[in-house]
Amino acid sequence: MMKNFLIFTLVFLGSIAICTAQEDAERAYKKSKRALGSYNLDPMSNSEKLGEAWENIEIALGDATIQQDPESHILRGQIALELANKDLIAKVKNPESQAAFPKIAAEAFGSFKKGFALSEKKYHKKDALKGITESINHLNAMAVTGYQLGDTELAHSGFMAVAEAHDLLLKEGENSPLDENAYMDTKFSAAATCGDYSDRTKCNQLLEDLRKANYGNAYIYDLLYNAYIDVDKAKAVSYLDEGRKKFPDEVTLLFTEINHYLKEEKLDELVGKLKLAIEKEPDNKSLYLTLGNVYDNLFQRSMNDNKAEEGGKYFEEALKYYQQAEKLDPNYVDVVYSIGALYYNRAAIYTQELNALADDLSKTGMAKYDAMKVKVDQEFTSALPYFKKAESLNPNDVNTLIALREIFARQNKIELSNEFKKRLETVQANGANTDSYFKE
Repeated sequence: MMKNFLIFTLVFLGSIAICTAQEDAERAYKKSKRALGSYNLDPMSNSEKLGEAWENIEIALGDATIQQDPESHILRGQIALELANKDLIAKVKNPESQAAFPKIAAEAFGSFKKGFALSEKKYHKKDALKGITESINHLNAMAVTGYQLGDTELAHSGFMAVAEAHDLLLKEGENSPLDENAYMDTKFSAAATCGDYSDRTKCNQLLEDLRKANYGNAYIYDLLYNAYIDVDKAKAVSYLDEGRKKFPDEVTLLFTEINHYLKEEKLDELVGKLKLAIEKEPDNKSLYLTLGNVYDNLFQRSMNDNKAEEGGKYFEEALKYYQQAEKLDPNYVDVVYSIGALYYNRAAIYTQELNALADDLSKTGMAKYDAMKVKVDQEFTSALPYFKKAESLNPNDVNTLIALREIFARQNKIELSNEFKKRLETVQANGANTDSYFKE
């Protein structure tokens, strides 16, 4: 009997606690509604009421019963909109001010959306849709602010919410603040700010929608290429090709295409594309360097295939484009090094031929050996000033230090060779040379 009494007592006390909690939630809801009313009557004098309204609606929505009431969510959305307005007014007064509630527009939209989903009565639906309409400008402001601050996650969530709100309004037969062009621009902005935090499927669908609508921005094809290159290379390339055909003068897509062919090591296809890029950006030194690198690789490939005449032509083309890059920027260390490496690599190829001639001790063979040795020495001599300058610009580049060590060793300049051996060891031990050996 005592045991049953205790159980009854516990159940009774539990019921009291539940009732008390529910009453507290209901009181909080009413306080929130009153506080928002007071704020709307006189925002200047009752500024603190807005915070009170927000605090109490959050308490109220902790109750499961109130959570099912559409009015509570609509009220929360209305409070959130006023907080968003407060941030907007502060921004107008002081453009440098930071939003006190940077994501409050998303909170407003989420609450109105929830309220709409729960609504059965016509006036609830009307209030929720009105709130969604008013949320759009604030969501857009949130997205733009995120973009300006470099917070792409905030920007993306804002743009996605704007598009979703627009779609919901049109579906319900309501007018949206966005016209069709603004809507498409918003979808593009949402797609352009996709990141690891985004739903990739949704982002790709946005891009597909824009593509099918013939949205006039070439960047969607660049985004589509990057979205698929690691999962479906053929599909990625098809998007890139389509974009290049639609926007033949768009440099961004041309560079994406160049980088793709570089990764694929399709050297022959690259030459024409890089020349076209140079026509569009004649002062872009990196394009000359890249085209020089392509011809450099073609030169080495030809020499390895015993096509000396073809290799010689590629060598001259490589040197020509490297020199054009150097003319644009005499201290462009990458191109200074590349010219040195071009001569150095040809010297290495000639050295292989020299070694093959060493076994022929006939008079003719020795003459050929001596002639080839002169060619080898000339190539290393041609490379040396470029490696010296490269070292003066960057004393910690491993390849430059290796080249200088080897050239000086070949020239029997042992002290200099040892100096660069020591400098190389410093870098390889994760140290750094504090200054250059060679000064300009």
